[in-house]
Amino acid sequence: MLTSRLISLYFCPLTIQECDNQTTELVKSWLPEDELIKVNRYIKQEAKTQGLMVRGYLRALLSQHSEIRPNEWRFEYGDKGKPRLSDAQFAQTGVHFNVSHSGDWLLVGICTADNKGASQASKEETDSASIEFGVDIERCRNSTNIHSILSHYFSESEKRALLALPEALQRDRFFDLWALKESYIKAKGLGLALSLKSFAFDFSALSETFLGVNAPKSLSHCVDISDAIADHKVEHQLNQRQVLLKQDIGLALLESSSNKPNAEPQKSGLGLIEAKEQQMNAADNWHCLLGHLDDSYRFALSIGQCQQISIAAEEVNFKAVVRASAKTS
Repeated sequence: MLTSRLISLYFCPLTIQECDNQTTELVKSWLPEDELIKVNRYIKQEAKTQGLMVRGYLRALLSQHSEIRPNEWRFEYGDKGKPRLSDAQFAQTGVHFNVSHSGDWLLVGICTADNKGASQASKEETDSASIEFGVDIERCRNSTNIHSILSHYFSESEKRALLALPEALQRDRFFDLWALKESYIKAKGLGLALSLKSFAFDFSALSETFLGVNAPKSLSHCVDISDAIADHKVEHQLNQRQVLLKQDIGLALLESSSNKPNAEPQKSGLGLIEAKEQQMNAADNWHCLLGHLDDSYRFALSIGQCQQISIAAEEVNFKAVVRASAKTS
């Protein structure tokens, strides 16, 4: 059953100065022994602090979507290491989540049922839906040799589209694609077992809107991406910054056609593909979106088996969100 989902994106600065002794001890009290062991494996103190912050943010933010307390969350892991809620807690909450960390930012994505006006029966059906959900945040690095990577990890259609851009725009496109690819791989939960060249993204039909990212402690602002924006006017609120969000990005799954010597060139949403290169099949029921948080960081999300989504975005403060969760526990 295809469903409507609400996605909450939390942009979490990993500013270690925010992790004072009181907050540190509080988060440590939430963690089971196995997570404390993982944090203590880091050699550098900065890495230990950020590892603790990642876990504190996740537990505190999950508790904003449930009556479960931060210390009560229990996680399980897929064959390739993708974290998820325990079966019992997923049955109770219907929450999917995913996290990504790059440089000074952590992105936490939380996906819940959008059940406005829904009956309890339809809510239960929605919560049991097989949603595939992944997020990624990436820092654009000028030192990365993007051209040495293109042929190894990008499809031919992606490579051609990138190289057709002016040179000044190629690096941005590279990291845009990389963020999208990471979000899709994380949604599938297959890790590197899923080849980065086995799927491709197409920007030719994308549309753009604005997503309001609320300042810390503000209420989340929802943007329903299914609604067209006719006049492109955005009302700027004092407690928000506006992030350009690219949506309707095409996703195609690729099949090798090298074993089909008589195959004709295939025309798809990604353009004309040579017969002996790759055959493209559009992926249905996937939403792939991309935004730039600032000049250095971009983020992406991929969600499959879903008919419609709405997005809320917020920047959160570590001490504030941890202590707020402690007060409600």
